[in-house]
Amino acid sequence: MTISHQPTGATSYMVRGNGLVINDFLPQEKYAEVLDFAVTHQQTFRASKTVTQESEYRKSSLIFSFDFPQIYEWMKTAILAHFPRICHQLGHEYFLITEIEMQMTAHNDGNFYKMHNDSGSADTCTRELTYVYYFYQEPRQFSGGDLRLYDTVLQNKQPISQTPAQLVTPQNNSIVFFDSDCQHEVLPVVCPSQMFAHSRFTINGWLRV
Repeated sequence: MTISHQPTGATSYMVRGNGLVINDFLPQEKYAEVLDFAVTHQQTFRASKTVTQESEYRKSSLIFSFDFPQIYEWMKTAILAHFPRICHQLGHEYFLITEIEMQMTAHNDGNFYKMHNDSGSADTCTRELTYVYYFYQEPRQFSGGDLRLYDTVLQNKQPISQTPAQLVTPQNNSIVFFDSDCQHEVLPVVCPSQMFAHSRFTINGWLRV
């Protein structure tokens, strides 16, 4: 049986903007391989888009899981190993995962993602939890790019109000999990060199019911 976090029969409910951060998520050798892959595959990345195709709402570049199948398997295994802890610490009801979506994203100078949630359309409504894994070159050559999470009131799965709740600063080899219904945004990145290798890199995606 699949259990969702949404209260049965409820049309209006609150989703807390609290994220669970796990540090040192991948072993160092795998973290190094992930970073090397991103830096050496710049030509594979393409401009990101939103589901609604709205312009000037999101600026970044990305590739999808079929571009990095081995890394996908590493991340999937690590996520599943932590899954019971994730649900427990987020206070999220346990559910059966039908799919783990994944993409790799690069944010460089001036890049951002305005406020949104990850489950508000017919194509995305089965997304239950969102995750963002951070990695970048040391010493860090960018600033900004914080993830802001909001306490969100929803009505029939659509956000009707939000209040700032948590600010997550990118930390190398860390991952954050939060409810996909939660409104959130990526604050603008400042990368003076504008070099792709100096980007704020992430592996991000969703756990679906």
